[in-house]
Amino acid sequence: MPGTRTGRVLRTVLLVLLGVVATVLLVAAIALPPLARSKTREALDGLKGARGQFQGVSVSVFPPRYTITRLKVSRNDALVDEPALYAERLAVTLRWAPLLKGVLAAHVDGDRVKVVLEEPKPGSPEVRLPSLEKLIPVRAVIERAQLRDSEVLYAWVHKQGSPMVWAHGIEATVENLASRENLQEGPMVIAARGSIGGKGTAWITVSAEPFAERLTFAGSAGAEGFDPSQLNAYFAPYKNIALTPGSFSMKMTFRSEAGRVTGEIDPHLVGSALESAGDAGSALKAFFGKIDLAISGPTEGTRPSGVIAVRDDLTDPKLQLAPKLEKVIENGFSLGLQESLKRHYAGKTEASDKRQPTPLKAEQ
Repeated sequence: MPGTRTGRVLRTVLLVLLGVVATVLLVAAIALPPLARSKTREALDGLKGARGQFQGVSVSVFPPRYTITRLKVSRNDALVDEPALYAERLAVTLRWAPLLKGVLAAHVDGDRVKVVLEEPKPGSPEVRLPSLEKLIPVRAVIERAQLRDSEVLYAWVHKQGSPMVWAHGIEATVENLASRENLQEGPMVIAARGSIGGKGTAWITVSAEPFAERLTFAGSAGAEGFDPSQLNAYFAPYKNIALTPGSFSMKMTFRSEAGRVTGEIDPHLVGSALESAGDAGSALKAFFGKIDLAISGPTEGTRPSGVIAVRDDLTDPKLQLAPKLEKVIENGFSLGLQESLKRHYAGKTEASDKRQPTPLKAEQ
């Protein structure tokens, strides 16, 4: 019968097509890993001012996934004898539907990722990060990136003794990071939590508009149970200056609307004090060089509750999101610890008679 004959023909054609697809996938599965390893090696060999190596690369078609293990990227001019980036495992998984439209929509999964950050050379101009379009030269969206058991090491390599601060056990996620503005659906979101040094924890949550003309972001950050004496290596250039063991905790909220930054810092310090053979105020000024310090009175913007109101002007459109966001948090931490030490010497928490929020000076 014609219908039966037609059905048989269609089934035969379908079986042939499935056989062809299966053959193509088999060839791809065999050919892709060597090609992926070759392209990875080519990319690492092409790094400027750095060198890279890895243990292995694997790829799959269903789902489309690229995995690299024991990746190491080292800067040629590094002063710390460790890779600038190490990842025990990084996996990038793509979704087929966006891929067929020419968009790489990816989920990134990382284990034991370690980043080493070195203090810039004094007097050197601020390094500008490449734009997202240059950093990711294709139409791509990182829908979600998740890092587990990761680390960040910051080293003051130009200070005597190269003091370091180590954050470890970091669990972090990044969502909705696009390489093009027209691919950005909603704000980019960052959340991270980890341990600092031997004890203490720190966290951060941020929502940001990476393509805004002027810096636009909001979030919170904090520390709990941090021992300030872990910073004593920073005092190496100065004689007879040290912080005694203690516990520092801080909560900070911040918001930047088109570069106008406002926020609050709520610091608390227990058991730690500054030991110095000289003037305590001078020692504090040496430690907190980037924040104005007046040992005689509370920081401008301090409320009766002890909360410090802060502000900043980051309206210059040339300013970049990542470094300035980092400076807002770093300077907030320094200001909180500084004020806590001042309260220790005053023996009480006082409100400032100057209600204007104190500047964070993140642009400096």
